[in-house]
This record gives sequence, structure tokens and C-alpha cells, in this order.
Amino acid sequence: MRNKGFVDIELDKVLEEVRSLSLFPESASYITEDRFTTDEDALERRYRTIDSYMNLICGEYDLTPFPSISHIFPYAEETHRDIEGTDIYKVGEFLSSYRKMLAFLSRTDELHEEDDALCDEILSSIDRDGNVLEDHPRLKPLRKALERIKEERGRFSQSFIKANIDKLQNENPVYRNERVVIPIRAERKSDFECYVQGSSSSGQTLFVEPFHLVELNNDVVIAEERIRAEAMKILHELSEKVRGILRHLGRKRDEVIEFDFHYSFAVYSRRHRCAHPMHGEHISLVSARHPLLGAKAVPIDLEIKEGTRVLVISGANAGGKTVTMKTLALLAALNQISSFIPASELSTLPYFDRILTDIGDGQSIENEASTFSSHLRNIAFISRNATVRSLVLLDELGSGTDPEEGSALSVAILSYLSTRCRLVMVTSHYSKVKNYAYMTDCMMNSSMEFDLRSGNPTYRVISGIPGDSHAIEAATRMHLPKEIVDMAKADLKDAESTSGKVISSLIAKSRTLDRKMTELEQEKRSLRKKVEELEKEDERLRLKDLELEKAGHKELSSWMRETRKELENLVKDVRTGNLTSEKTRNVKAFIRKLEEKEKETGRDIEEKSGSFASFGPVAEFAVGESVLCGASGAKGKVAKKLDGGKYLVALDSGLRLTLPASMMKRTVEKTTSVQISHFSSKSRKAEYVLDIRGLTLEEARKRLDDQFESAILDGMESFSIIHGFGDGILQRGVHDYLRKRNDVEDYHFALPEDGGMGKTYVKLRQ
Repeated sequence: MRNKGFVDIELDKVLEEVRSLSLFPESASYITEDRFTTDEDALERRYRTIDSYMNLICGEYDLTPFPSISHIFPYAEETHRDIEGTDIYKVGEFLSSYRKMLAFLSRTDELHEEDDALCDEILSSIDRDGNVLEDHPRLKPLRKALERIKEERGRFSQSFIKANIDKLQNENPVYRNERVVIPIRAERKSDFECYVQGSSSSGQTLFVEPFHLVELNNDVVIAEERIRAEAMKILHELSEKVRGILRHLGRKRDEVIEFDFHYSFAVYSRRHRCAHPMHGEHISLVSARHPLLGAKAVPIDLEIKEGTRVLVISGANAGGKTVTMKTLALLAALNQISSFIPASELSTLPYFDRILTDIGDGQSIENEASTFSSHLRNIAFISRNATVRSLVLLDELGSGTDPEEGSALSVAILSYLSTRCRLVMVTSHYSKVKNYAYMTDCMMNSSMEFDLRSGNPTYRVISGIPGDSHAIEAATRMHLPKEIVDMAKADLKDAESTSGKVISSLIAKSRTLDRKMTELEQEKRSLRKKVEELEKEDERLRLKDLELEKAGHKELSSWMRETRKELENLVKDVRTGNLTSEKTRNVKAFIRKLEEKEKETGRDIEEKSGSFASFGPVAEFAVGESVLCGASGAKGKVAKKLDGGKYLVALDSGLRLTLPASMMKRTVEKTTSVQISHFSSKSRKAEYVLDIRGLTLEEARKRLDDQFESAILDGMESFSIIHGFGDGILQRGVHDYLRKRNDVEDYHFALPEDGGMGKTYVKLRQ
């Protein structure tokens, strides 16, 4: 019996698409909901296998690396009769596909020479219909002998007809009972020594075989029988060889089925851009897409914190409540079958032991079941079979009866199931249910966003806020008569739902806060960018100053070398008596003075080089102490001491920065004046939005290396990378690069409105 939960979430339709991608007919019976498991080791093995196959497919997922694998014949291992030729051919095809499978997996060393030889022998001996090929080496000489006999029979027949043309009924021999015969006139029978094969319906023509023609016809029959016997012998020998590997083929069949299961899911996962989610006790779906909606699917983000047992989803009709609920359940089922889901790899899912559902009205005239009674029957089954690891879906809980009673019953059902299930997802319009979820710790509300200006749902999930039904807006959108809509509005105005006002107020406040946070974040980024630009300009100026001093030192050293030669000549003159002793002492003192000047200049440059590498000597600072920050000397106070010799500093401008001790000075210290010289720098600046579309993976990695080096020097906290969708190679390469960097604290795909899976946000470790 099929699992109702899997039917309701349409898992069978997804698996049917996976089965259509399989190569082996027998695999279809293995790609089923029965592969749903909670075995973590088995799921980990499936993930590794499918992931490796996806990498082998290398983007060409619509082109299979080999044709479909033939179904192996249905003979048992202990069969003693000859195997049919068609089944022998299928064995040859199977072995050929198995050989291609091993080549695809780079495991050709596992191929047995005997299997390889048998495969080639079968495919070179018989055709798809199970007949031995006419050009088989063992049949060739027999067929040539047959042709020679037929030619001799033809020559004799023509010669006989030519010699007796006036006694024959026509000039051509004919075939009777697969033998060549001569048609003669019945009244001339006595003129021939022959064997009569038969006569025409009128009796005027006899079909005869002259005695020599009888021998030739017999020779043809014998030659044809030899060919048939040899063909049967070839088939028998092949049958014996195949029967000898039946047990061996059984193991290969199981191996192919297992391969095809993973291969089919690998192709499916590439086609739907699936990823392997993380395993955890909380639920987080990022850019999740319902696979049956295709291009119409709107990616959803859904966060359910650990400890939540009930999620109440409310909102407008046709706003995506049931689709959201089904998407989570369907992706959870796929995750526990193949370990891949159509969502971001940043998603997290737990393992459920079963999925129980009450979706649809279930009305049945034959079983005398109303909508409400059908719901109750399903919920009773769920209550008896749910466990603390079960996922339960309840669509429109409490509908089909009096709203007051339906609300009360819904609250009671949720209270009961919240202690017996891992997670209960319920859609409801009842205010009492929403309020109960709001007041209960293990429950939470979510709503489907509705755009009041356009009068259409956005299909975006808003966590923590219940949704309004927007029935009036839906009626207007469906073009109900204006009189009906106006009457409903007037009636609703007199008794307007308080919860509706609260919801509207909460949503408005939430949007206002989001807007203010965005503005503050933009202002913070602008200030930080200005500070970074000032600090970088200061560092560039100091570096130029250092380069100029180095150039001066080089010039001084050159001058010293030339001067030393001149003075050495003077010393030589002294030794030869051309100078007085007093002048000699003055010359030596001058030399020592110049050498000391050179050493002093070198020490100054070393000290300045050290100050460029580190803003100042590393010191300890107390919370509340006034400090000067960065090369610009911005004033601020130490707000908090962090790990790794870093401090959180509140600048007088209102900006808060995390700085190492080497970039801070006490206010009592005097800052060193720096001579400003303008120069240009050719180093690449860090970009807040790095666009690498159109680059190769190697080019993208070089750009990322430059970006990280510049971002770290500039003190950036985050930036984003546009890699596009494409075939996913650049996207996976970027994420693999980010995963290996120790200076990356977090990364994830962008919001749908900001690029979705074509863009990645990166947060740097501070």
C-alpha cells in the first residue's frame, strides 16, 4: 500500500522523472519511496556517490555517457535448457554497457577478460533478433558451398529448358515446396524421366524434377541444413558460456541497478541545480524551489528554530501556504532518499522517520465521507501513528464545520500533537489558532506576504508574524460584482478583526525598522569607507616618504664611495709626503664622520620601515581609555577588549571599529608629522561588489586572491561576489574557494531580489 503522505506531497511525480532518466529497465522498481531512510551512514554514502557522479557528468547532464542498458533475460541460475538467441544478444549488450559503466567510473581494471571476450563474441556472432550473422566465420565456407550448388542447379535448369522448350508450359523454372521444378505439358510427361512434384489446378501443367535436378535439389537442402546445424551449434555454445556465468551476471545486475539509482539522481540533481543540505536539528531552507513547478517556482526562505514543534502558516488564499508546506515535506523526503534537494547548500534539515499528512478535502460519495469527517479520520490515523521524529502536515485544520467549534478543535489537536511529533505544519485562517501559536513557547507563526498595492501575493514567507486572509482583496481580484464587495466591506468595517489591525501594524513597523536599519547600515558603510580611504591615503604618503628617503640613502652611499676614493688618494699623498700630518688627521676624522652619517641614516630608515608595518608599539589599553586610532589619528574611547589583542573602539564620530593594539595610541603621545608627497598606486582596490562573470575558474581564483588581500588591508568586513548561474561550475568553484579560506567567517547566497543563487555574500573574520 502506498504511503498517503508521500502521495499528498507528490513525491511519486518527482520519482517518476528520476526513473525516466535511468538507463537500466530493472532500476525503475528500485527508484521508489521505499528508499526513504533515516540511516545516516547510508545517506552519507549516497551523498558521496551521487556527488562524484555529478562531477563526472561535468555539466553535460542531458547527454548520457552510454546508451540504455538492456534488460537481462529471466532465466534462473539452474536452467538446463538452451537460452534463446535474443536473450543471448541481450547478455552481450548488458556486458557491453557494463564495460562502458566501468569506463565512466574509471574502473576498467575491474573488467574480467572472460566477460570482455564473451561480450565481443556474442555481438560479433548474432543479431538483435537472435540469428547468427551471415558473415560468421564458421558459416562463410558453408554459405559459399551452398551458392555453388545453387549456381549448378540453375545452369542445369536453364540448359534443360532450352533443350526441351517445345515440350514445356513456360520458359522459366518455378519453386514448389522449396525445390526448383520444371513446368511441362501434361501430355508430354512420357517424354521425360522425372519425378512429379505436383500439377496445376487445371491439370494441364505438371511440375517435375528430372532425376539429375532431384539430386541437385537434395544437395541444396543438405547444404542449407548444414548451415542451420552449424548456426544451432554456435547458439548452443554461446548458451553454454552464458549459462556458466549466470551467477556472475546476477551480481553484475545488482551492481548496475545500484549504479543506475545514483546515476539517475545525479542527472536529476544537475538538471534541477540541487545541493546537499547540512544536517541539524533546526530547519533552514535557503532559496528552496518546488521541483514540480519548474521555471514558475518562486524560491522561498524558511527558518524554524530548534525546539519549535508547531508552525502555523496563515495568509491569503492562493498565497502559497500549502505549496510552502509541501515544499518543505517534499525536500525532506528527497533529502532522505538521495541527499540532494533543489535549494542552497546553506540549507539545514533534520531526519524524519515518517511524513504524515491531511491535505485535500477527501470527500467520497461511495464511502459516505464528508470533507470534515474525512479530515477527522486522517487526523485520528496521524494521532495513532506519529512519533517524536515525525513530520505532520495539516492543511486548513478545522475547516468544514462551525468556525467556533473548528477553532476549538484545532487548538486541541495542535496541543496534543505538539508533544508527540517532531514538527507539525498547519495552514489556518482561524484567529484563535494564530493567537494560540503566538502564546505558546513551542509554537510559532509564519505568514505569506501580500502586496496590498498590487492586490497580489508575493509568496515570500514572513516568520514570526501571522497573516491576514485578504478575502475582500481576493474577491475584488476575481471580479465579483462591486455590490457584493461593497456590502462585505461595510459589514467588515463594523466588526473589523483586531488581529488584522495588529498584523497590519506589525508588518508596517517591521518594514519601517528594516528601512531604518538599511539606512543606518548604508551610513555606517559610507563612514567606514571614508575612514578607510583616509587611512589608505596616509599609508600611501608614508610609504612614498620612505621610498624617497631610501633613494636619498642610496644617493648618499654612492657619494660616499666616490668621496672615499678621493680621500684615499689624499692619504696616499700624505704617505708620499705631499701633505702635513695635521692635514692627515683632519682627513681621517672627516672619513669617520661621513661613515657615521651613513649608519645614522640607515637606522632612521629602519625605524620608519618598522612604523609603517606597525602603527606603533603594541600596548595594553583599559576600557574607557581615550586613544588615537589609525594613521589619521581619529579620536575615540576603548569600549571593549576582544581576543587576539584587538579592541572595540567607539570613535567620537559615532562609528564603532574593531582595531588591533598596533593601530592605537594613547592621547598623551605626540603624533609624528609626515611630509606629504603625491604619488599614484597601481595596486588593485578592494571592491564591495566583485563581478567575475565571464571569467574562467582559474581567472576567478586570481581575482579572489587579489580581492581578499585588498579587503583585509582595507579592513573590510564584508563584500559580495556576482558569479551568475550558468551551469554551476563557477558557482561551486567560488564556494569551494571560500570554504577553504580561514579568514572567511560566513558566506551564503544573496536574497532573491538581489540576485539569488547568482550572487554570494561574504563576511570576513575580524
